[in-house]
Amino acid sequence: MPIMSSYLRPGLHHCRIGGDHIFFDLPADRYFLLPPHFHFAFESYLSGAPSGDALSQLLVAGLIGPVQADDLSVPPTFPLPTASLVDCPLGIASMPHTMRVIWMQRRVRSELRRVGIIDIMAQLERSRPRNTSCDERVSQNIAAAFLLSRRLVSAEDQCLVRGIAMKRLLAQRGCDARLVFGVTMPFSAHCWVQAEDVVLTDALDIVRRYQPIFAV
Repeated sequence: MPIMSSYLRPGLHHCRIGGDHIFFDLPADRYFLLPPHFHFAFESYLSGAPSGDALSQLLVAGLIGPVQADDLSVPPTFPLPTASLVDCPLGIASMPHTMRVIWMQRRVRSELRRVGIIDIMAQLERSRPRNTSCDERVSQNIAAAFLLSRRLVSAEDQCLVRGIAMKRLLAQRGCDARLVFGVTMPFSAHCWVQAEDVVLTDALDIVRRYQPIFAV
């Protein structure tokens, strides 16, 4: 029989910024801060030596749950970003390429209204290219098309739509990249696309404000 242990419940992701514990509940598509009355119990859980009372509190709160060893997934690893294509001259994207980028963003926007984000994230993981690298010319062409598309359609508060659309278009070209979700305090959340240590959707100084909490 697989060994059962208590871990963060499936779909719940966590990071700490200073004294604040921030969670991203992927199935519910929401972020939340750990309530102060759970801090001691959760800190003891992170230390690896929680008391029975602490585990009971966290179980009742739905923060942790029993997980079979066979079901444990290893969080994706990726380097911290050191550069961004947005900060470099990219050239002019073709209009057909840019129109495809706009179409893909509209498709993603419609899909997010109909389908839960957890299903979309699972689809992105399933469709990852076998190649674990990203051709520089492909990433530059797609990044240029997304930059041009911002002049034609609103880009405000569209980081998730943009990120999903770009990751899909990159995958179609055999280019592997991560869609990274990050948070900061005072609370704000953002997501961006990153190929190895290079950001493809945002300026580097914007992304560096955020601490990664989840990636696919």
